[in-house]
Amino acid sequence: MKIPGVEYRTLCRYCNLGSELLIAEEDDFTVYAYDEPFNNGHIVIVPRRHVSLSELSVNELYRALRLVRKAEAVLRNTYHPHGLNIGLVAYPHVAFHVVPRWGGDVSFIKVFFNAKPIPETPIQYAERLRKAWGS
Repeated sequence: MKIPGVEYRTLCRYCNLGSELLIAEEDDFTVYAYDEPFNNGHIVIVPRRHVSLSELSVNELYRALRLVRKAEAVLRNTYHPHGLNIGLVAYPHVAFHVVPRWGGDVSFIKVFFNAKPIPETPIQYAERLRKAWGS
C-alpha cells in the first residue's frame, strides 16, 4: 500500500543519478557523468527503464552500443586519453561504463590509501561533456 503524497524512489544508483550529472538523453537511454568516477570523464549509459541486460531487445542493445561509440568519440576529442575501458553492469539495472584511461593513472595514492585524486568533479565534467556531446 502506498501513502498518498509520498514520493517513492528505488534504491538503484542508476535510477537516482541527478540531473546535474546528465549529459544527454537519446533514444530510450540516458547518458550521465558517473557520480563515483574512476577518472575524469567517466560516463555511464543506462536505459530509462530499470531492466537487466537480458531484458534489453537486440534493437536496444544496438542503440546502447551506438551511444557507447559516441561516448568514445566525445571523450577522445575532449580528454585525449591514451585508451578507454568499456564495462558492463548486467544486473539489476544494466549500465554501460566508458572510462578514459591514461598511462600511469593508477598511482601509489590509490594503492596505499584507496583514494584517487580527480581534478574535476563529476558535475564539472558533466557540463564539459554536455557541450561536447551536442556538437
